[in-house]
Amino acid sequence: ILQEEIYVEQPEGFVEQGEEEKVYLLKKALYGLKQAPRAWYSKIDKHLSSLGFEKSMSEATLYVKRKGDDLLIVSLYIDDLLITGGNGKLVEEFKREMMQIFEMTDLGLMTYFLGMKIKQLEDEVFICQKKYAKEILKKFHMEDCKVMATPMNQKESLSKEDGTDKVEEGYFRS
Repeated sequence: ILQEEIYVEQPEGFVEQGEEEKVYLLKKALYGLKQAPRAWYSKIDKHLSSLGFEKSMSEATLYVKRKGDDLLIVSLYIDDLLITGGNGKLVEEFKREMMQIFEMTDLGLMTYFLGMKIKQLEDEVFICQKKYAKEILKKFHMEDCKVMATPMNQKESLSKEDGTDKVEEGYFRS
């Protein structure tokens, strides 16, 4: 549900004849709308708070709920929820409740997150960034580069004014 008044043009294929100049007043956020993430976050934040979750002071998208000795952790990433906890029954109960309130699908155990491969076993979690690293190498046309322990000449003398062209900072940082 939107907090502000937002009007949109009539979408192609849904334009009413004779009223082409009219616009629609949105009641709910549309996917892709600039205000949609804020509306979603506000709704999920209120709901998680009502269930007794506490928002992390250091990470605004991390919620923790303590139930006796059990801990339930929810992390939001755009419109995805990562749910974990030491008590499988509590996790499943939370997922069922969320599916009744929100239109959600349980994707099972996490296998990829933010470019990292996640492999979950009984007593361990293995995280690998091989795919992410390969994507970065491909982006900078370095997928066939020579492997080195130190990726630069150790005897190189670096200078701010070395006569080379300036690089585009955003591209370099990525």
